[in-house]
Amino acid sequence: MAGAAGLKRLAKLYGMVETLHAMRVKAASGAVDEVERVTERLGVARRDEVSLAQAALERGSRVESMAAERTAAAGEVRRMLLARMGVERTVVYEAAVEAHRVSRLELRQINGIVERTQKKEQAKEERRAQEISDDRYLSRREWMRAKETRERG
Repeated sequence: MAGAAGLKRLAKLYGMVETLHAMRVKAASGAVDEVERVTERLGVARRDEVSLAQAALERGSRVESMAAERTAAAGEVRRMLLARMGVERTVVYEAAVEAHRVSRLELRQINGIVERTQKKEQAKEERRAQEISDDRYLSRREWMRAKETRERG
């Protein structure tokens, strides 16, 4: 069963690779979620800054209004950069999902090969055991015939 043992080790490695890919999917998903949360917070902060700018303008404070508008504009730039980062992280996530899907398929395939190899080796071992048993039976039968012949003759 050396062949099956080697294949089992190989299957174990495939299992480790599949686990690694699953971990990468989880990490990539977390990275995408992080960008989405930060983008959402920046959107809320931008709306707050726009509201502050309008309120300052209504009070007649042009300086406060301009400061709030600049802060809102800077927040919008950060949000746009985050959107670009979100696209990049989504691409990484999708690649990780695909790599995980492929590794799961490969693991299933290697496990199938291991199972078939084990069955073949077990059948081969059972045939060998049966052949040994048959040889013993035939040898015993021949020995008994020879013994009977000697006793009669």
